[in-house]
Amino acid sequence: MTSLEEGEVYQHLGTPTGVRVRQTPEDTIVEILRYAAQTDSSLLAPWQKINALNTFLIPRISFVLRGSSVAKVHLNKADSTIRQLVRKWLDLPQRASTDIFYNCHRQGGANVPRMGDLCDVAVITHTFRLLTCPDPTVRSIVEEAIRDVVRKCTSRAPSEQDIDTYLSGFLEAEFGRKGGDLSSLWSRTCNASRRLGKRISCRWKWCKEHQELGILVRCIKTLEHTIVTPTARTLLERTLKDAIRCHYAEKLKRKPDQDKVFQVSSKWDASNHFLSGGKFTRFADWWFIHRARLNCIPLNGAICHGNRDKRCRKCGYAKETLPHVLCGCKHHSGVWCHRHNAIQNRLVKAIPPSLGKITINSAIPGTDSQLRPNIIVTNAEKKRVLMVDITVPFENRSPAFHEARAWKVLTYTPLANTLRAQGYKVQIHAVVVGALSAWDPHNEPVLRTCGVGRRYARLMRQLMVSDTIRWSRDIYTEHITGHHQYQVE
Repeated sequence: MTSLEEGEVYQHLGTPTGVRVRQTPEDTIVEILRYAAQTDSSLLAPWQKINALNTFLIPRISFVLRGSSVAKVHLNKADSTIRQLVRKWLDLPQRASTDIFYNCHRQGGANVPRMGDLCDVAVITHTFRLLTCPDPTVRSIVEEAIRDVVRKCTSRAPSEQDIDTYLSGFLEAEFGRKGGDLSSLWSRTCNASRRLGKRISCRWKWCKEHQELGILVRCIKTLEHTIVTPTARTLLERTLKDAIRCHYAEKLKRKPDQDKVFQVSSKWDASNHFLSGGKFTRFADWWFIHRARLNCIPLNGAICHGNRDKRCRKCGYAKETLPHVLCGCKHHSGVWCHRHNAIQNRLVKAIPPSLGKITINSAIPGTDSQLRPNIIVTNAEKKRVLMVDITVPFENRSPAFHEARAWKVLTYTPLANTLRAQGYKVQIHAVVVGALSAWDPHNEPVLRTCGVGRRYARLMRQLMVSDTIRWSRDIYTEHITGHHQYQVE
């Protein structure tokens, strides 16, 4: 071992280590950003670039943060650079919300963590592992060190509650004093806990019943706290990261202009299956879907500044918005049928013949009704009729899906009553897929009723979602350019 003087350093696992030295591994951060720039200039697909960033570069930063005290200035610069790259790979304008970058793939985001959050999670996790270390010698040394710090802060012998109050970043009363100590792991833990506490309401908590120190983390969706105990110490990092991702997801859903689609598309992972690997997705679809979901499409009615004419360029409707173009402009009604039939045909192929005779878009013999359900499965022997209709509404939050489904059921109820009077057992269902690929969770009972196997149902959802994105993109592009975008056999 080399004897070091004060101010001298040696590189330990990529981190400058020594007494009274700056531990910020600037060279490592610069190298990571250089690799990110090379990834950007490579021939990889945009989803592959995001995957490479999350797989190879972000873990290197996370590893460095675990063993060093990194200045936030350098992290903020790295975060700004990475954020601009991800914005480029998603083809989003500057006004698009950055919360989408920090959401996980299942909720429609790029799953790229924020550097400041990574640093705070690393500090809290490292401190918790030291305080709950299974080795009694290490644990006693750490406990004595934290007690000495709290004693200097409060000017009295600290209790267990004083320790968890200090670690939670509480700044009231005697905990707000500045003792003049140098920056240490404990002061960094206080700052990290205070910052994360404002976002996810996490705090340290001493349990009298079990005589152990834990960390309370609030679940954003249920608003209930879960406690990470020493026996579950390995789960702390994942729990904090999940809570942070939920925080950004809920923050995005509260946006007044860019939240409508994400309130629906985040409910089922099939709606965002293409984000991790680009499966069944064209490049043109990738460049379209992210802007469309954040309402950053340059349509006449979506531009807020200036006195521009907001009328639809095709039909003259008062306001040309994306919901109008994809689901309201009669000029594209023929393409709506193709989008509708793409979903319908996937389901028809998946229904087993043993369920009954399948007819498509036909009136039911023996009735006077002119209604033509999209899919009719008739079992004459068991006197059963299953009617399934497909609808593609725009994702104007969850009520839009509920209303679309209820309207379909209400439309075919008179026909169902006629069949019930003839002794048939009738079921009416609707399959709802948003125009921007949001999969309605209420479709799942419909798939089970139609006899679709669980294994194939997963693939079928992804195919339906990708088909919807493809047709919606073609509708939008044809609306803007006037050029035909598809061929139908």
